[in-house]
This record gives sequence, C-alpha cells and structure tokens, in this order.
Amino acid sequence: MKKVTDYRPPIIEFTAESKQVPNSLGEFKTDDEARLFMAQNLLAIQTKLTATRKIDAIEKQLLREQYVNELEDELPMYRIAHYDSVMRLEDAKKAEKDSKEMVNASLNKIQQLADEVNDGRTEIELDSAHTWEVVFMGKKFYYTYMDGEIKLARVIDVPSYEADDLISSSEKNGKYFAKLMEVVSEKVG
Repeated sequence: MKKVTDYRPPIIEFTAESKQVPNSLGEFKTDDEARLFMAQNLLAIQTKLTATRKIDAIEKQLLREQYVNELEDELPMYRIAHYDSVMRLEDAKKAEKDSKEMVNASLNKIQQLADEVNDGRTEIELDSAHTWEVVFMGKKFYYTYMDGEIKLARVIDVPSYEADDLISSSEKNGKYFAKLMEVVSEKVG
C-alpha cells in the first residue's frame, strides 16, 4: 500500500489475533509504566517489528482519492497517447508498445489501490523501545505499548531451530498467562 504520509489514526487496531493470549495486557499512563509491567511479569525482549494494522475511514478515503485521480487524470492521458501511437503505426511501433504498458501499469495501480481499500489493512513500523517479543506455547507473541495500552501486535510460530533455546522463556511466560486467564475467568464467572 502507498502509505498515507503525515497521518496516524487516533486509535491503532492491529489485525493480530490469538486465543492463547489476550489482545491487550492492560492500559498504562506512560511508556515507563508499560516497560516496568513487562519486566515484572514476563520475560520479554524489546524488538523492532513491522506489524499489520487496519486502516481507518480517513485512510480509505485518501486511497480512493488516489485511484480516482489515477482513473480520471492519468489513465485518459495514457489512452490518448496510445491512440496517437496506433495512428502513426509505421513510425511509432515502439511508442505504441510503451504507451500500452503505461495503460496497463495505470490499470494495475488502480487495481492495487482498490484491493488495498477493500483489504482494509496496512503495515506499521513499531518502536523497538515499546515492543516486546513473548514466547509461549510454541509461538512468539509481539506486544507493543501504544495509545496508553500494551496491545498484541503480531503472532508467529517459533521456528524449530529456535525451539530448544526458548523453552525456559516460555515456562515463565506460561505461568503469567495462566494466572492472568484465571483472573479473567473469575471476573466472567
């Protein structure tokens, strides 16, 4: 997706989901509180991560404006150039081919922009100072502190070549998540 510059949605909503761990570990007033919480409760490593987030209505509108502009301004210009090239076919076979490629590129760009609007997701670079990797049950859960809350940003399987090295981390993290899930169960019940 072509990133919308100088804009950040007021609320970031990640696409990561898991039934093994909560999507949020709580809300915090400062990043220091979030860091302290992570250090006290989990064995987590601060890490740089690019996660996928949902785009909001403003971003969708900006993307629509881009492909409408492409459709109304760029594509007609390329089509005219293509037509002119065909009319001078003997002298302009190469120009016709180039113009046709531009039309196809424009149509592809329009399709890509429309697909991104329909997909409704984009990637976001997360600050390594506020993002942690937590190993639990054969998976790596990535949490980030954003908008006053530690949120689940991404989930991936632990590669087999790393599994043995991460067993002790997973055990400590498992104890914390089990305790957390008991508290959640008590509140629900």
